[in-house]
Amino acid sequence: MKVPSLSATLLTNTVMSAIAGLLLMAIPNPIGAFMGGVAPWLLQLLGAGLVLFALGVFLVRRALPGSGSTTGVAWVFALDMTWIIATPVVMLVYAQQLSLWGHLLLADVALLVMGFACLERYWLKRMRAGAVAV
Repeated sequence: MKVPSLSATLLTNTVMSAIAGLLLMAIPNPIGAFMGGVAPWLLQLLGAGLVLFALGVFLVRRALPGSGSTTGVAWVFALDMTWIIATPVVMLVYAQQLSLWGHLLLADVALLVMGFACLERYWLKRMRAGAVAV
């Protein structure tokens, strides 16, 4: 299986983050109810953060392969890792408030983000070794 390019990885991360963010901002009530009663304002805030993240990832992708793109990819990777690490913490802290579907949704999103992080790490290592043309 061929590894997706860094550009394709960042584009997919951008699109998925933007869609998720826009959905959280547009329909927080049904999503919050599905998750077990999560406050709509919290989902809208999270959605806005995801849209800003998507914009940042888009800008990093657009700067490829220029100078500083290694730093940009490292930041995207770090923020994705933060999401992955924060997910089980949120699941534990809010275990009583989240429904089974809420837990499954959070776990699925964390797995998707982990896929992005693995690919970003792969390309980041190659960029630092000077062995890649993104």
